[in-house]
Amino acid sequence: MVNKVIDEQQLKAVCDVLGETNRGYTITELTRLLQQSGIELVSDGRKSNGYTYQLGLNKRDWLYNCLANEVNKNHSLMRIYMFIEKALNPVAFTSEENRAKYEYLFEGTNKALLLAGMEVTKEGKLVEVVQAKTLDEVDRRVNSLKRELYNRSIHSEVQKYCIEDYLRKDYYDAVFEAAKGLAERVRQITGLTTDGGTLFQTAFSKNDPYIFFNGLQTDSEKSEFTGLKELLEAIFHLVRNPAAHTPKVNWKVDEAKALDC
Repeated sequence: MVNKVIDEQQLKAVCDVLGETNRGYTITELTRLLQQSGIELVSDGRKSNGYTYQLGLNKRDWLYNCLANEVNKNHSLMRIYMFIEKALNPVAFTSEENRAKYEYLFEGTNKALLLAGMEVTKEGKLVEVVQAKTLDEVDRRVNSLKRELYNRSIHSEVQKYCIEDYLRKDYYDAVFEAAKGLAERVRQITGLTTDGGTLFQTAFSKNDPYIFFNGLQTDSEKSEFTGLKELLEAIFHLVRNPAAHTPKVNWKVDEAKALDC
């Protein structure tokens, strides 16, 4: 078991993730995990006398009160850490429909824990690590989107323009900036100053190309050359132009589509 201490704000952040309204644990699941960890359940303030009903705390605040009561009562974090390990035990998420929930809980909990110098491993074990000092550092070390960029072998020139937006999960700006970065890269190589179709048609002109990667002698070489030019133009038509003309609030794209783009 780790020896590092989690403070009040960090513990509250963990509770906010595990008890999140839609993607976190249900009140029934949290109750079971607390009981398995030997942590006393405190009242959530809910009352009913048959005529009137008083709402209780939301599950995030109730969970925090349970954990805080454990610390205040026993002056130990041992059961708190046991609870966190049980909450992120991968055995509980073996079915496909639970994988997204696990990724959310795993990533969100570790973002809070890294600021305390801890993290939960993929095996569900809480371990001590080098303490993160900033939120940017937390994102670099935890964010699953960055891992996806590497898993897909996204070119470093593309990452340069979009990775900060990916880490913020701002898919709109990530895709938009990556597309703009493509044109910027062509301008850097060629010295041209135009944009969009004009830029690509000039840079990849068969008669006087600024960029070439084959001899342009055979039909296959000419077809390959034209194909790259048309692919670059298609990216602008498909990604950059729609994003440029659509309000950000109306441009809907999920993680998978953003990665594809």
